[in-house]
Amino acid sequence: MAVRSGEQFLEGLRDGREIWLEGERIADVTAHPKLTRMAHTLAGIYDLQVSPQYHDQMTFKSPTSGDAVALSYLVPESYEDLLRRRKALEIIAESSYGMLGRTPDYVNIQITAMRQAAHVYGRNEKMYADNLRAYHEYIREKDLCLTHAFGHPQVDRSVPISELPDPYVALGVVDTTSQGVIVRGAKLLATLAPFSDEIYAPVYRPLRAEAEEDQKYCISFAIPVDTPGLKFICRQSYDRGGSLYDYPLSGQYDEMDALAVFDDVLIPWERVFAYQDVELANYALQRVTLWRQYMQQVAVKNIAKLEFILGITHGIAEAIGINIYSHVQEKIAEIVDILETVRSYLRAAEADAGPYEGEGIWPAAEPWIAMRHWYPDAYVRVIWIVEQLAAGGLMLTPNEEDVKGPLAADIGKFYQGAAIDAPDRIRLFRLAWDLVGTQFGSRQALYERFFNGDVVQLRQRRYATYDYSRAKESVRNVMERLGDAGKSQR
Repeated sequence: MAVRSGEQFLEGLRDGREIWLEGERIADVTAHPKLTRMAHTLAGIYDLQVSPQYHDQMTFKSPTSGDAVALSYLVPESYEDLLRRRKALEIIAESSYGMLGRTPDYVNIQITAMRQAAHVYGRNEKMYADNLRAYHEYIREKDLCLTHAFGHPQVDRSVPISELPDPYVALGVVDTTSQGVIVRGAKLLATLAPFSDEIYAPVYRPLRAEAEEDQKYCISFAIPVDTPGLKFICRQSYDRGGSLYDYPLSGQYDEMDALAVFDDVLIPWERVFAYQDVELANYALQRVTLWRQYMQQVAVKNIAKLEFILGITHGIAEAIGINIYSHVQEKIAEIVDILETVRSYLRAAEADAGPYEGEGIWPAAEPWIAMRHWYPDAYVRVIWIVEQLAAGGLMLTPNEEDVKGPLAADIGKFYQGAAIDAPDRIRLFRLAWDLVGTQFGSRQALYERFFNGDVVQLRQRRYATYDYSRAKESVRNVMERLGDAGKSQR
C-alpha cells in the first residue's frame, strides 16, 4: 500500500474501537460532533501527501515494496536526508499553524529511531530487535497513525509503582501464554488516541533492577487501538461544535488526550519490544535517545507556531494602533528573537548530525538539549506578551451572533480598530483568545511546558552528565598564566 489519502485514513477509524468521551461511548469518531472536525483535520494532512503539489516532497520509495511511503519513516543517512525529512515536517506543521504537537509524523519518527537502534533492544534476545524492525516496516507500508502512552496514573508519586494500593494501577504483566503477554492497568497520556490506528507503550522510567516486583512493569509493545480489552477515557473535548469564527483553533485542532486502560489485554509476542529485562530496559532508556530524532519535528512545529503567533501579535498591534510605541516594538521583537533562536537550534542540530547508535545518522544532541530546557519558559513568555498587548480586548470580544445581530451597527462603531473594521478586528481578537485564554489555549501552554518532561529534572540530569572538561581547562589555563605572571614579576 502506498501512502493513504484522507478518506482512507477516516475509513480506518471506523473499526469499533472503545472510545469514551464525557460519559458516552463513541460509536464513530469521524461523525461525533465533538471529534469530527479534528478527524477531518488529520484527514487533510493525509491528503497533502497524495496531492500532486506535495507528494514528492513528503514521500520516498519504500526499500521493500517500492511504494511511496511517508518521509517520517526514513532512516536518515546524510545531512541531505535530514533536510528532506524536514521539508515534509514543515508542510504538515504549516498546514496546522503549529497547533498540533502530535501529528502522525511525531511517533513515526520515534519508531524509526527505535528501528535505528534495534540491536540495543535485541542485545540479550534477538527476537525483540527483529520485532522492532518488522513493526517499523509494517506501519511504514500501511501508513498508520500512532498514539503513544508513556506515564502511569498519578495516584501516589511518592512511592514506586509496585507499592501502589493496587499493583495494576500502573500497566503490568499479569500472565504469559504461547500467544503473548497479558497486561492490565493504565497508561497516560495517549494524545491523538481516538484518531490513531495503533498505540505504542514503552517502558517509561528506570525500574529497580534489584526489586523483583518491578519486573512486571518492564514491558514495551505496540498494538491496534481496537484490540479487545483496550479502552480510552478522553478528557473533555475543547471543540464544543460551535462557530469557527468564535473558536477558530479549538474548533479544528483539538488533538485530544486520553487515558489508555488495559483490561487483561493480550499482546502478541511479535508485538513485544522489551520484556522483564529491567537492566537492559534501563540501559535502553539512557542510550536510545529517541528525542535526538523527534526533536526535529518539535522544532519545525515550534517554528510554525511562533510564526503564527508573531502574525497574530503584529496584527493586534497594527489593528489598535499600538505599534508606534517603543515598548510594544520591543516585545514583538522578542518574539522574533525566540522564533529565530528555535530556527538556529534546528539548523545546528542538523548541521552537526553524525553516527551515534546503530543505523544512519542522528542530529546533534547539544542543540536539542538546550532547546528542550529553554523553550518551555520561552513559550510562556510569548503568551504573556500576547496577553499584555491585547489586554482587555481579549475579554471584551463579542461573538459571531453579536456581529451579525441587531446591534451590528453599534459593534461596527465601537469595535473597529485603527486600521481594521469591526468584524475583522473581532475575528483577530477571538483568534488570540482561543490561543491564550480558552481551555484549548491553556492546554497548549501546558503541553509546551511538560510534554518533554519536567524541566527541573531535565536540568538536574544536564548538571550531572554534562562534560565540564573544556570549561575547567579554561579556568586552569588562566590560573596557570596568572601564576607564571606572578613569578616573572618577582
